[in-house]
Amino acid sequence: MPKHASKLAGKNILLIGGTSGIGFAVAEQALQDGANITISSSSEEKVSQSLNRLRTDYSEQAGNVQSYVADLSIKEQLEETVEKLLKYASKDSLIDHVVFTAGDVSPLVPLANTSFDDVDAFLIVRFYGAIALGKYAPKYMNTSKSSSITLTTGTQSQKPMFWLPPAVGSAVEGLMRGLAVTLAPIRVNAVSPGFVLTGLIDRLPQEMAQDAIEKHKQKSLTRDVGNPEDTAEAYLYLMRDNFATGSVVVTNGGVFLL
Repeated sequence: MPKHASKLAGKNILLIGGTSGIGFAVAEQALQDGANITISSSSEEKVSQSLNRLRTDYSEQAGNVQSYVADLSIKEQLEETVEKLLKYASKDSLIDHVVFTAGDVSPLVPLANTSFDDVDAFLIVRFYGAIALGKYAPKYMNTSKSSSITLTTGTQSQKPMFWLPPAVGSAVEGLMRGLAVTLAPIRVNAVSPGFVLTGLIDRLPQEMAQDAIEKHKQKSLTRDVGNPEDTAEAYLYLMRDNFATGSVVVTNGGVFLL
């Protein structure tokens, strides 16, 4: 193999939340680099549509992609669901990389009116899901510095707009560092995206969505919002760099400087 051939060629990559947005962009680029990928999310419809889209758009690599439906939002079944997903993704070969971009959208409740159930709604997928991944993944992964787990936080941790998302993002970041120490030599990192145009923005009324986009453009040194294809590069970098662990890669247009 040429010295500078893709480090992802032939690797087995699991993308949890890989059916839309940033996760799907990572899936596309990993597939182009010759990886074998498993995409997963909670929606059977999304999984089916994304699988068909990848196999159509990248017909030469159609045999390199498979899918699995895994709903991480049910706390009582979370550990079992995560282990079944890992077992499926590793059925042909041990997993080399896991990219975790999954996260549901829960209602933002004012602090004065909140309950611990409201907090749990934010924690189950992003935080408890990541804990379950750390607990079971080593059994199904290559134990090597060339293997990695990449979690997802967000700029809310450093520049809050509401009380709860920063707490969850900071918890994930702290967990990432703990897992990096515990799971070594498997590398564990996180990506902290800023405002990225994903399918979530489509759920907002058109006027509200456009207003949010314009406001975030004004807060960015690039005078633009993020695109999944650009943000995906951060995840690809962390998979490729065998010396990167316990780190957070920030991709946010420089919003911390304004």
